[in-house]
Amino acid sequence: MRQRITAVIAIVVLAGLAWWLPQVRRSLTRAVVTFDAKAMDPAPLPGGGGPGLARVARTRVVLIDGLAAATARTLPAMSALCKTGATLDVEVGFPTVSLPVEVALWTGLTQQQTGVVYRSSRPLEPPLDRHGIPAQVPGSWAVAENYGYIVRSLGFARVEPAADPAKSSKDLEPAAWITQWQARALEAVKSAAPLAFIHILRVDTAGHKHGIDADYARVALEADAILATLHAADPTARWFVLSDHGHIATGGHGGEERHVRHVQGCIAGPGISPSRGSLVHIVDVSRAIADSVGATLDPASRGRPLSAALVNPLTEDQGVPPMALGSGALAIFVLVAGLAVSSLGVRRWWLVPWWFVIACGTLIAIRGLPSLSTPMIYKPEGRDMYLTWLPALVIAFLATWIGSRRTTLGRVLIAQLALPFAAAAAAITAAGAWPTVLGEPVAPVVPYFTAWMSPLILMAAHGSAAVALGVLATFVPRWFGRPEPAEPPRSEPAAG
Repeated sequence: MRQRITAVIAIVVLAGLAWWLPQVRRSLTRAVVTFDAKAMDPAPLPGGGGPGLARVARTRVVLIDGLAAATARTLPAMSALCKTGATLDVEVGFPTVSLPVEVALWTGLTQQQTGVVYRSSRPLEPPLDRHGIPAQVPGSWAVAENYGYIVRSLGFARVEPAADPAKSSKDLEPAAWITQWQARALEAVKSAAPLAFIHILRVDTAGHKHGIDADYARVALEADAILATLHAADPTARWFVLSDHGHIATGGHGGEERHVRHVQGCIAGPGISPSRGSLVHIVDVSRAIADSVGATLDPASRGRPLSAALVNPLTEDQGVPPMALGSGALAIFVLVAGLAVSSLGVRRWWLVPWWFVIACGTLIAIRGLPSLSTPMIYKPEGRDMYLTWLPALVIAFLATWIGSRRTTLGRVLIAQLALPFAAAAAAITAAGAWPTVLGEPVAPVVPYFTAWMSPLILMAAHGSAAVALGVLATFVPRWFGRPEPAEPPRSEPAAG
């Protein structure tokens, strides 16, 4: 009877975890893309001083959203313009999401300093004030091809397209705007506005739809032709040509991959001699724009004068913010503790949680390393992920079913689930996500570990379900009246 009660409790608890953990995963994913993070220090960027760019009458900034560096090098108009000025490799920081990167561009503060780390389809309300560059420039003008909420967040005096009054994240009359926006962009460039910003979105849209393929290259050429037309309208202005991130090969961005973080850009026009620079940070480009229009960056900005940035480039991963020491140490402790507890239950080689090892291996082999660039991380049901490890759950079921007949149920549960739960808890700890789990509206966005939270939590949920089924399979025959094996006859004790 005691075994049956224990089995019932185990099945109920595991079934509850199998239901609850996917809800936790969904809430964490929503928090990542919705909320801001707590402001903190940026990655340790290099310093340097020196003369900045001279102020000019007209500055023009064209940002081709989602343009990968390798593709940028193939574009004829962009390449020709960049050859007349300073060609740069630009580190956009982490995460590699459009609004946070563009906030960094127009404030000189990294994503960690502003706390704006994702904000999918959520404009800044109110927009950037005079801490940003655009609000300091009377007559500044921004025109976006699509998703105008991004440029409406940046503090420009004039912004197009206008917002839908019913929902500020939506554009007003998008179908009509798509036929008008290039003419409006051309008008902005040809105007006397001291600062004009043109945001071209189509390349990013193609990247999300197709990945980096022939269609992506074709659309990039379209954007390049638009750039050529814009530049021809005011060739004597100072031009900044930039991107805010690249794409992974299959389409997607947001993570810490180098080819997503590192983009190509250039500065051309008055006062810019032809040169080829090494890796600079997006906040260095922000400083160059600020100098060009006579604006002042926030004192906390790490943006350097262009001359200093060119002679003291970043290392390849210097723009990735380090994990907080305390969170990292605690996460390691949680994982080691999980391994230690798991070893208490693993008394036979077949009790090792092989299903978890195989689940992680097949996920990486089939879908690649999880990162904030991989769309599977965000999908509510997680189907793209769990289809890769479903066969491994059979191993968890069998190990539980066989193990429960040969050792104690507690030992089996520990052996199969301690490590998966510890791994999920360690990822949550490293991402600083426990306050979010408890309901605090904060985005737990850190490199590597935020992305790993999603599959690890789902694996723990599915492992709980498989182990619960294994326990159920072990005890069902007894519950349904299967006779217990008869005890062997015992001899009577000898008299006297």
